[in-house]
Amino acid sequence: MKEQRVDEVEDQISKLPEPILHHFMGLLLAKDAARMSTLSKTWYAAWSSLPYLNFGDRFFYREVRGRWILSENIQELVHIVDQTLANRKKHKISVQKFWLKVPSSYRMSSSYVHNWIKILVTSNIKELILKVGESDSSFDSLPEELFVAEGLNILNLRGFKLELPLHHGIKFSSLRNLRLTDTYLDEKLVQDLCASCVCLEKLRLSCCRGLASLQIAASLLKLKTVWLCCLPELQIVDIAAPYLENVYIESQLWNLQVVKITCSKSLKTLYIVDVYVTDGWLKDLLVNQPKLECLSLSGCLKLQAIKISSDRLKYLALSWCLELIDVELETPNLTHFRCECDENLPTLKLMKASVFLVVELEFSLTNILDSHWYSVLMKFLGNFKQSKAIKLDCCGKNGIVIPKHMRENLVPPLYGTNTNWHIIFNTFGDCSLMDILDSLLWISPQIDTLTFVRESNLNSTLKFIYEDASAEGCLNSWNELFDYRRRKELHLLAGDDEEAIADIEKLLMVSLLFGAFKEV
Repeated sequence: MKEQRVDEVEDQISKLPEPILHHFMGLLLAKDAARMSTLSKTWYAAWSSLPYLNFGDRFFYREVRGRWILSENIQELVHIVDQTLANRKKHKISVQKFWLKVPSSYRMSSSYVHNWIKILVTSNIKELILKVGESDSSFDSLPEELFVAEGLNILNLRGFKLELPLHHGIKFSSLRNLRLTDTYLDEKLVQDLCASCVCLEKLRLSCCRGLASLQIAASLLKLKTVWLCCLPELQIVDIAAPYLENVYIESQLWNLQVVKITCSKSLKTLYIVDVYVTDGWLKDLLVNQPKLECLSLSGCLKLQAIKISSDRLKYLALSWCLELIDVELETPNLTHFRCECDENLPTLKLMKASVFLVVELEFSLTNILDSHWYSVLMKFLGNFKQSKAIKLDCCGKNGIVIPKHMRENLVPPLYGTNTNWHIIFNTFGDCSLMDILDSLLWISPQIDTLTFVRESNLNSTLKFIYEDASAEGCLNSWNELFDYRRRKELHLLAGDDEEAIADIEKLLMVSLLFGAFKEV
């Protein structure tokens, strides 16, 4: 009876239209789809006409003790790809997608790859993902026929050498997404690519060689995203695409000297990493890009002063801009602020921000800290009174533990705010957890929730409960207020029993250290 029901189910699936069967099989790797072809004649026919051939990144590899190494049966695997493509060529079947990672030419003749590309082009390929497995100093060439694939929408190449074709030119009239990784590029080729790819929407170049300058023409009216990462020879970038929205530029060892972005006030997201941009450059860019919503500056060693006035900016990250001195922000819709630095904290003046602001702070402290540094830190934290949450990762001895003698003369920077704190605990050097907790409760006496995260990814969360101190009369100092509020919290938990209060304090410390404490 059960076997009959299984057969009935299989029969029902086999009756599905072929495009639906293609959709199911297209979600699988080619080898798994080929196995399904043995189920029935219907599935075999669906496999034979399948337009999605995803051989993946491991077709020529096998797993040995958790590692993927090159298979010894390369010729047999090459024959499988040959037969699969030859069958589609014979029956004039269009190939919508082809994905394969191949060994480099010293492992497998590049003539096979050239032949496959020629078949794919004649099969009206739409999406081509082709990668070379082993990285070495050489680059495998590609046939000129690739550049006349007029129906190609997505091209993703890795490990090849692209040269300007001598006979056919470039005819990527339908190309929307171009991604080149670890590829050798000719500057004239890139210029012609930009001129011919009128439908291009996304351009991504990573770890490519051969480019000293890159000009992205104003003729690319549909280009929305440009991603340039670690191009070692690149020194000049000039982007004039008029409707560009997203730009990521990461220089390698600060080689990139000139960056021009002249799109027509359409930019929404900008990431700049390890580029020598100046205060004037940033000022001009902010004036010309009023729609900017996300800005990240990392390793920009010439920046000294940043002044941003924008009602569109929602995300701002300043990471390791080590010469940065002053930051002034009037950003009423800012919901995420991230700062990474050493002990040279910039002076921050946050004039406006969203009530939903989430703050991420990462301090890497190597020097001995003095009273001046703690005073600067208190002023820095005082900008976040209206923030929703603060995440802190402080690598250094006693960085966040405010010396008790300084607390007598300083006002808690976050007094009166119900902030959630998220602490990365494993990087706090020799500080005890109780010292950190004591300091944080002074910094933010009305703290709402405190979460500690350790290397084991075990979280400990404290939920604090307070009563109005004014009900008990006037208090004489911040320390009295702090002690009172802490006492009220324990009072609510343990009544008036002094021994019980002491036991809870011990339990709090032990349970936090061992991950058992979840909520108070």
